[in-house]
Amino acid sequence: MWYLQADTLVWILGSTLLYGLAAAILHRVSPQRRLTPFLLLFDLGLLFFVSWQLALFYVGYTLVTYAMLRILKAAKGQGLRRILFVLFCALCAVPFFYARFALMLPFLPAIFTMVGFAYNMLKAIDGVFYVYYADKDIPLIAYANFLLFFPVLTSGPILRYRDFERDYLSPKPVTAQVTTDAVKRLIRGMFKKMVLVALLGLVLDRLLAARLCLPVSLALIVVSYFTLYFDLSGYSDIAIAVASFTGFSVAENFKNPLTAASFTQFWRKWHVTLSDWIREHIFVVVNGKRLGRPASAAIGMCTMLVMSMWHGFSVKNLVCGAFMGGLLALENLLNLTTADRRRMPEGIFRLRCLAVNFAFGINALSFSMDLGQMADVVKGLFRL
Repeated sequence: MWYLQADTLVWILGSTLLYGLAAAILHRVSPQRRLTPFLLLFDLGLLFFVSWQLALFYVGYTLVTYAMLRILKAAKGQGLRRILFVLFCALCAVPFFYARFALMLPFLPAIFTMVGFAYNMLKAIDGVFYVYYADKDIPLIAYANFLLFFPVLTSGPILRYRDFERDYLSPKPVTAQVTTDAVKRLIRGMFKKMVLVALLGLVLDRLLAARLCLPVSLALIVVSYFTLYFDLSGYSDIAIAVASFTGFSVAENFKNPLTAASFTQFWRKWHVTLSDWIREHIFVVVNGKRLGRPASAAIGMCTMLVMSMWHGFSVKNLVCGAFMGGLLALENLLNLTTADRRRMPEGIFRLRCLAVNFAFGINALSFSMDLGQMADVVKGLFRL
């Protein structure tokens, strides 16, 4: 990943420490003053350091989406505001869909240079939601800082504006304890990304070269699961640590998913901010009241399809989305969405946790192999 290259990493850590030191000094000298507006200099500096085309794209995208927020705020009449709300949410996603289709259709020119745009698109849409439902203005500098906040520029956790605004207006002091915790978290994240993921990648290659049978297929599923977990949670650790140096809190993105005894609970523990975003921005908007089992099952299926296709428009992602969505839908139809550990035998609870995580492990295969290889791994489960 580009952010783990030595020169980029030195730039990020050096700039973060410089900002943290300046913020700590300012807090001592003048506690009522804030340094957070100047974070934008670091955001833009990193973008230009990586690629001037990337920087220009994000500057343009920020200005265009901010213009949408201003138009939405100024609109009169609930009917017009509702139309603009839907339109602007769709327009925020245009570059994302164009880039996805450009990968499938070679005749479409690659006119956008985008890194981590999928996550920033979700933040832009959240800005539209905030203005529409809260009916409040968002200052341009605050919005630009929110959209381009460099600790979470390329991946999760996904910020929501209402949470970002809290720390933007009143950043947390960068104390010795905060610094100590952040350094430990940073080291842990780097170890996951640069050591564990690399080692598991070597194991994965060895397993793929072996004859596929029950033990090998099981090992592939387990290794794929933990490769994906350490990759995503490692970046989250880095983002949370770097954000701490700037006085911002970034939400936890993984909450021990191995203890999830249902798929509903799993998605509240795995990539939590993405699941929360989808629940708040799609599920609640579609139907905020309590749903029956068939409606919940249908929404669960659609949600998994959207989440899977969000990673890329392909047959493989469609199949994986249908697989995970089908399991979530079945769980809703059978009323198995909750599993209280205190009200069931420990053995049953552990068995359910194993089944849920095993099923996701099969889905995790898609991040390291094609659909044909995935099918071979599943077939290997039935060979001794």
